[in-house]
Amino acid sequence: PEFRGVRLHLNPRILKPLLVYSLPMVVIGFAGMVNEMLDRAILKFLLPYDLSTNLKMLGIYAACYKLSILMTLFIQAFRYAGEPFFFSYAKRADAKKAYAVVMNYFVIFCVFIFLLVTLYIDLFQYFIGAEYRVGLGGVPILLIANLFLGIYVNLSIWYKLSDRTGMGAWVSLGGALLTVVLNLWWIPLWGYFGSAWATLVCYAGMALVAYLLGRRYYPVQYDWAKIFGYLGLGLALYGTDQYAVIIQGFPPWLCGTVGLGAYLLIAAAVDFRPLLQQRTVA
Repeated sequence: PEFRGVRLHLNPRILKPLLVYSLPMVVIGFAGMVNEMLDRAILKFLLPYDLSTNLKMLGIYAACYKLSILMTLFIQAFRYAGEPFFFSYAKRADAKKAYAVVMNYFVIFCVFIFLLVTLYIDLFQYFIGAEYRVGLGGVPILLIANLFLGIYVNLSIWYKLSDRTGMGAWVSLGGALLTVVLNLWWIPLWGYFGSAWATLVCYAGMALVAYLLGRRYYPVQYDWAKIFGYLGLGLALYGTDQYAVIIQGFPPWLCGTVGLGAYLLIAAAVDFRPLLQQRTVA
């Protein structure tokens, strides 16, 4: 009885802007699936070996891809929690300043995950079979690639807040096209490492385009010196660890602990300690 007299109808004035905003998001989701899954779908067809060897190489790549899952899970969790925050905070006067702070701490945690996995790769390698560990060299590349995906997630908020999802769709389609081209080009040359590098270049390129467009349509003053400083610090600690372990023969667990501890101390001194002091004063 409570539904008697209720008539359903579409309001064009509501439906049109809803579709204009949401339909490009479908394209963005499809392009994201291409970027995420294409390499493993076509790897066995593009590798220059027999089918049995190609499938073995695909298994190696897929197994090593799993070791980057910690970064992927963090980024996915950030998406679920971050986007509602971005929208709810959008009308506040200090919204853009808050977005810059979020980006800064996001990168800090992503570099921490990168170092955790790469500096203790001798422990994480036991999550995959011994026959797959030949591809461990691709894990750092995939971790950095997913880090740039996370940066893109932060930067791409501009097209959602400014109702320009159509432009966001073009950025995503460009990334998908780049993924296709680079995989077709690099897999026959470098094998599954070509796929890893293609993923990195794709996500880094999408982040760059999102930044350049966002600077025009929704400018946010990100602290790029600090962001790239943490990225550079992470890569430098990883390189130092590789030199100490492989060339000098130091114990991996010792070098990893020293490197990760150094990163945490620097991050605490530069960002977390001032933050705690501000809260104490407040």
